[in-house]
Amino acid sequence: MVAEPSRQRSTTLRGAELLNDPLLNKGTAFSRAERQALGLEALLPWQVETIEAQVERCRLAFGAMGSDLERYAYLQTLRERNVTLFHRFLADHIELAMPIVYTPTVGQAIQHFSHSYRSPSQGIYLAAPQQERLEELLAQACGDHSPELLLVTDAQGILGIGDQGVGGIQICQGKLAVYTLCAGLDPARGLPVMLDVGTDRPELLADPCYPGLRQPRLQGEAYTVFLDRFITAVQRVCPGALVHWEDFGAAHARPVLEAYRHRVPSFNDDIQGTSSVAAAAILAGLRGLGKPLADQQIVIFGAGSAGCGIAERLWRLLQRAGLSAAAAADRLWLIDRDGLIHTGTPALSEGARPFAKTQQQLAARFGAEACESSQGPGLLAVVEAVRPGVLIGTSTAAGAFDQAVVEALCGGGERPIVLPLSNPTHLAEITPENLLRWSQGQALVATGSPFAAVACTGSAGQPIERVIGQCNNCFVFPGLGYGAVAVGATAVSDTMIDASIEALARVIPAASDPEAPLMPPLSAVQAVSRAVAEAVALAAVQEGLARHAITPEAARNRLDAARWTPIYTELLALDEASAAR
Repeated sequence: MVAEPSRQRSTTLRGAELLNDPLLNKGTAFSRAERQALGLEALLPWQVETIEAQVERCRLAFGAMGSDLERYAYLQTLRERNVTLFHRFLADHIELAMPIVYTPTVGQAIQHFSHSYRSPSQGIYLAAPQQERLEELLAQACGDHSPELLLVTDAQGILGIGDQGVGGIQICQGKLAVYTLCAGLDPARGLPVMLDVGTDRPELLADPCYPGLRQPRLQGEAYTVFLDRFITAVQRVCPGALVHWEDFGAAHARPVLEAYRHRVPSFNDDIQGTSSVAAAAILAGLRGLGKPLADQQIVIFGAGSAGCGIAERLWRLLQRAGLSAAAAADRLWLIDRDGLIHTGTPALSEGARPFAKTQQQLAARFGAEACESSQGPGLLAVVEAVRPGVLIGTSTAAGAFDQAVVEALCGGGERPIVLPLSNPTHLAEITPENLLRWSQGQALVATGSPFAAVACTGSAGQPIERVIGQCNNCFVFPGLGYGAVAVGATAVSDTMIDASIEALARVIPAASDPEAPLMPPLSAVQAVSRAVAEAVALAAVQEGLARHAITPEAARNRLDAARWTPIYTELLALDEASAAR
């Protein structure tokens, strides 16, 4: 249940102009008095409806549509017309709506962006030819309301589908909807930002309908200069705002985060959000199995920004569990398209470098012949040699965890934790059905995209239905970002991120029962987000990073006061003269 409104708002808008303002529009829910005072009487049907009646109409329309892309377009239109109703529909129907506004459907929508774009799209586009005027343009977009959270992408690494040009704005819109749905961020406090530095996708460059900058992506110093000017504009126009970096390419994600995380409070969800939710799943699963993290060998298949981010987070947690930095790194095995990452791997990235195995380690595990090629041992060879307790997929290589890999993983009756995190759904390294069949029900699994429950044999030999938890960033980033915004965090520290991991791990069902899901249900996401936000806010206070709170009680009060709920407030007519005064 949502609380009743306790405030009023005033507006100088009248008639159609008011109905066209998505933040103020209530449609058929305007009262008789509001209709008369605001010039709406002839513009609306007779009935005055409750928001519940409007939601039911939306549900019927949503359910009658023939495809998820149609449903996505319907919800986009609803958001553009009535923000409160859009978010109330999402809140009342989380499990129906979340896969549409977020993964996996948002990926399909982004691929169709050039042919479906219409204005307004409730996002801002800052293009490379405008870089001398970024401060002016950002101020123009913000108007009288300075946003407190900017969700920013350059769209080079969208989900598992790569460079999508300006269509990437829709991932930012989807994630801002999730911020509101899960954590209660006021939609007026968030701003989706597309940094249009060009695209290297040939079909976009050749498409006459592509609405973005038709030139190859900026590279090197030109790219860095553009980003630097953007951050300078943010500091001047939106001082103190949190920047959420989203879906940058592997070559830029970590350098951008490291370059700016100390200039503006910021985090990268692909690096830190994905790593946090994966780490929480692993901690919870190991607790349910009664196994310490420090004893595990961990294989990560896919050494891009997400895979390296997970490795870095687990490296930190392994050290907290008592291992030295070197011993912790030795337990992490990263594999990319050229095989196991080692010191002779060509073009070794900075993110992967701490986990690169030495020639001596290669020889000890795989024999001297493994040192004779820059190509490292492949996935199956690594699994057979290392016998990991945890296998993670961030590769977008569909089906890579085949029967041979699973059988090697489960040899001797082991109960591994397997996280095929690549999305959209068709890019998953393995389906839960295959994993549970080939592991004879022994594996614990959470996926990056939603999958149906699987009938299988439980660990005790009895038939069970295994609910598949979705290892979804929505269990971390909304609470992390909201908690930071609510207390005015001046930075997003590793301690704050560690707090978010522990808060999530505590509520994962598999922490107490290995047969239970390795993630909470989506229906619990609001309660989870509150727990994460509180843990993050308290960590910020403890570190002296919170501008708006100096005690735990003050932090909790800020969380409560900042929370927005999708309810209509009374609108009062304000004349221009009164507004001027």
